[in-house]
Amino acid sequence: MSPGLTLALLAATELLGPPIRQDGLNVRPPKAFHLARMDLFHGTRVIGTGSKDHTPRYLSAALMDGDGEDAASMLVSVIEDPLRLGPNARDEAATTVTKHLRDELGLEFTLERADVVSGAAARVEVRGSIRQGAQLRKLLVALFAGETRRAVVVFSVPSGRWDAMVPGLDGSLETMRVDQGAGPSRSIALAFAVLVGAALLASVGLWRRRAARRSTELTRP
Repeated sequence: MSPGLTLALLAATELLGPPIRQDGLNVRPPKAFHLARMDLFHGTRVIGTGSKDHTPRYLSAALMDGDGEDAASMLVSVIEDPLRLGPNARDEAATTVTKHLRDELGLEFTLERADVVSGAAARVEVRGSIRQGAQLRKLLVALFAGETRRAVVVFSVPSGRWDAMVPGLDGSLETMRVDQGAGPSRSIALAFAVLVGAALLASVGLWRRRAARRSTELTRP
């Protein structure tokens, strides 16, 4: 290993916090992130693309690096189903993320790039931005490959904080490991839509709940 690569790996490690191990997942979040109260996401459902699909899928963990609207979030979802990254994975992911945000969540997603990342944490990444009220937020959606089950991680970051946070986000994604178990087979498009919808609904729901809570507090006598 070259000295330059060693230094880069050490620098990335310093940006990460302790590992989170649950639901068969093992990942190190960026250093400032902490587990959020899951009751903030109560009522959030993982969205499927067909009513006959009963594949288990769920939000596994929600993390934040603060409590205000300028906080970044990290949402981790699981689907008990395989995902193999074929030659069209990049285009399929970009199309499905964009369409799902628009059709299911009413959010206009500005796509910036999509990439397939190989290695121990093989995945397809989709990067872009959405506007939540007056705030522009950057999204990084990472859909991990898996032989029988897989994870999806969604980072949502205020645009003004994005550049400084990217090294930690990338380093965190490289640490993702998913224990594999038996599961049925579904299409790649379904796997994308199900988990992207789940994680982003959780994020949008959280901000809406906080906005409603602030509005209630302001109107109290």
